[in-house]
Amino acid sequence: MWKGEVCLELFISDLDGTLLNQYAQLSTTSRSILEGLLRQGLPFSVASARTPFSVLPLLEGLPLCLPWVLMNGALLYNPTEQSFPYTCPLAQKDWTTLATAEEKLGVGGLLFTLEEGRIRCHCAPSAPSPLQNYFDWVLLQRYPVLWNGFGQRKAWELADIPLLYGMYLDHRPETLAQMAANLEEAGLTVDFYQDVYTSARWYLEVYSARASKGAAVQELRRQYGVSHIVGFGDGFNDCSLFGACEEGYAVSNACPELKQQATEIIGSNVQDGVAIYLKERWKRETNSVGKPLLFEHSLQMPGISP
Repeated sequence: MWKGEVCLELFISDLDGTLLNQYAQLSTTSRSILEGLLRQGLPFSVASARTPFSVLPLLEGLPLCLPWVLMNGALLYNPTEQSFPYTCPLAQKDWTTLATAEEKLGVGGLLFTLEEGRIRCHCAPSAPSPLQNYFDWVLLQRYPVLWNGFGQRKAWELADIPLLYGMYLDHRPETLAQMAANLEEAGLTVDFYQDVYTSARWYLEVYSARASKGAAVQELRRQYGVSHIVGFGDGFNDCSLFGACEEGYAVSNACPELKQQATEIIGSNVQDGVAIYLKERWKRETNSVGKPLLFEHSLQMPGISP
């Protein structure tokens, strides 16, 4: 894919709260616009905190060719080759810190590892019921890059396996808040937040301090020779994404910190803000007389589903 060619411009969007609507779905309007633009050659990708287990079904059918930034930058996924060209696992000391925190607080969650070129999800026996039933394994059977079914190992049992990401859930924030504080003090990156879709749940996501959307985007820039990146986002974890972009567009429902960093504010996620902006900009750039396009349109972007 793209061998010997150069992608000079890249548009990349966060998912939840940005490209996805209030139901955590890609609206009919956004999907239709994106599919049309991608088939015209729009160089587009996504940067999300989500794991491949949820993103693959969500984006199925879109002819996306460039790698996706997932797990807040802990890995890149190449949808054409169905591979992971870049990962940023926890260091040994970080793995030890996480395992100690799990044991001390009696917390169990989902741990994502890279094994034999595939992503595997381990669910500790002590994990709460919503996590035990988090994925539809029948649906996920058709994705060969994913191990099907939970592994049953806790952090202490993953010493020799690249551990990319941890996710914990509880309806009470107190224990997760304490765990987040301990891990952050030890140097790990944590995202502790109340679920925007189900207010009765709190989530804690844990990953390497070396991982971020911004760092992964810079890796994308290095691997594919991208010189101009345009990002879209809504949350605090998109600040690093904007920091790695030449332009950053915040949806109108974005957090104040990201809006302050943004090049411009566009329509909200429930108004199909990203898709509409892309449609209008793509029309301007492809129709402008005498203005060289940043993207080489001679590249053929095959309609490959994840």
